[in-house]
Amino acid sequence: MLQPPPGPAVFWPPSAPQIGHRVFYRLSAADVRLITRQRMPLGIRAAAVRTDDVLPAVIVRVSGDGPQAPCNLSVFLDGPDQYWAQQAVCGETAGCWAWPTSPGV
Repeated sequence: MLQPPPGPAVFWPPSAPQIGHRVFYRLSAADVRLITRQRMPLGIRAAAVRTDDVLPAVIVRVSGDGPQAPCNLSVFLDGPDQYWAQQAVCGETAGCWAWPTSPGV
């Protein structure tokens, strides 16, 4: 049976965040308050958000160098809106972003 040729080596996770990287963001209580406040005047009907919800996001700005550089993220909510998380760092607690377990996720 023919096997496809091996592709380029993939080093995961990347050594530092870059614009366009997909990550996961864990909502904090402050994020939930801001999202709710953002939705109310516009009458946006969407799935409720809760502290510690983990949502997909894209890095839109990197403020510094190295793996712990703070990043601004566009967080995809379950609805017609998005949330702008500012100066989030890589970590496992609420208000932080994390790499997916593999590059294809």
